[in-house]
Amino acid sequence: MLKKGIGLLFALLILQGCNGMSKEEEQKIVQKATHSARAYFQSEMGWDVVITEHEFTSRTNGTEIFLYGHQKGDKENKIEAIVDYSKDYEVELIGADKE
Repeated sequence: MLKKGIGLLFALLILQGCNGMSKEEEQKIVQKATHSARAYFQSEMGWDVVITEHEFTSRTNGTEIFLYGHQKGDKENKIEAIVDYSKDYEVELIGADKE
């Protein structure tokens, strides 16, 4: 039983380190991606948005981040954005419940 526990702990540590980023690097990416997404929604839709969640993806070799949130003042209008941080934080795709 102890071997399984140690093996599981070892596997978790390996998986956790797979992205190769420190927490500080991740936070910096989240902040810059959030800024890009908010600016994009403002310029394209005229909306202020609130980003509430993020998720790093391995879709393009781990260079994209998915952002989730809502239109400011309308929590029912959920929004999403995909930002590629390897391309100077380019917003690649957005979506919203209400257009």
